[in-house]
Amino acid sequence: MSYIPLLANDEHFVVTLSGPNVYEQMNYEYINLNTKPVAGVFKAALAIRKIIEEKQIDIVHSHSFWTNIISRLATGRKIKLINHYHFADYDTMKHKPSVKKMILLDRLTNRKKLIRVAVSEYIAKILNDTFPKRNIKVIPNFINCKQLKKEKKPGSNKELKVIAVGSCNTEKNYSLVLRAFEALREEPISIDIMGGGLRLDFYRNEAKRMGLNKVRFCGIVPNARDHLKNYDLFLSASISETFGIAVLEGICAKLPLLISNIPAFNEIAPDGSLFFNPHDKNDLIKNLKFFLDNPVNSDTADYDRILNKYSEQGFLLELKNLYNN
Repeated sequence: MSYIPLLANDEHFVVTLSGPNVYEQMNYEYINLNTKPVAGVFKAALAIRKIIEEKQIDIVHSHSFWTNIISRLATGRKIKLINHYHFADYDTMKHKPSVKKMILLDRLTNRKKLIRVAVSEYIAKILNDTFPKRNIKVIPNFINCKQLKKEKKPGSNKELKVIAVGSCNTEKNYSLVLRAFEALREEPISIDIMGGGLRLDFYRNEAKRMGLNKVRFCGIVPNARDHLKNYDLFLSASISETFGIAVLEGICAKLPLLISNIPAFNEIAPDGSLFFNPHDKNDLIKNLKFFLDNPVNSDTADYDRILNKYSEQGFLLELKNLYNN
């Protein structure tokens, strides 16, 4: 939904398995199949096959595991088929029986003309390891960073103000953040966590139970990026990510970064980023204390390099080449 408005010369049909359409109306026609991912796979495939015929579709582009499978069942040999991979399950959970079944189904439904697209080099490596000698392309996600914020001098306030952005799920590792701030309760450090999610109330109650009044779960904050300039440090403790859009938000705001040492973040992090082990509470505590005593200035030149590398212009060029080749 970020790149469709940028492809104004093409005709788009957005098909979802369930509604309602939560996006603003743009240059596309919306179709809701009103079906379920597993039980309704063949029903959805037949419906999409009908849409392809009626709308004279040239390219089918899907973005999740089940829509990838459905797209293969729905398309004929003449249709260009692109399956985007936004998940790392084939690496992080590859030993689980359910994920083994996913991989098997992915292999069995492979198509000769299928193009698998990875959102990062990390995901591309997973796909190349899982599906060797298949057609795999890398088109990294992007950020539209037209309004760069002026650099805020770290440590300019008596209190170190930390910001984290991301949905409240287990992968974001907010339980470790709570334990770290419990140990830091006497230090002049606070954190605001912006993002909704199913575990929002759970984390709010945990922070209250632990008496952490300097840890605030803010929920969904409209235009969150506009607020980042008010902080001194961007933190992400994720244990698993496929890319790192939230980290790019921090880079866009020119904030110093304290981020978990995982492949997706190593891939996009600018020079001067601080890394910590997301499974080690004490490592996070040590790094927060280090930054409190030794504020790090952002390497703005390298920040600009990263933002240029992951710009919408670069993404669109790669996507158009894929569509038109």
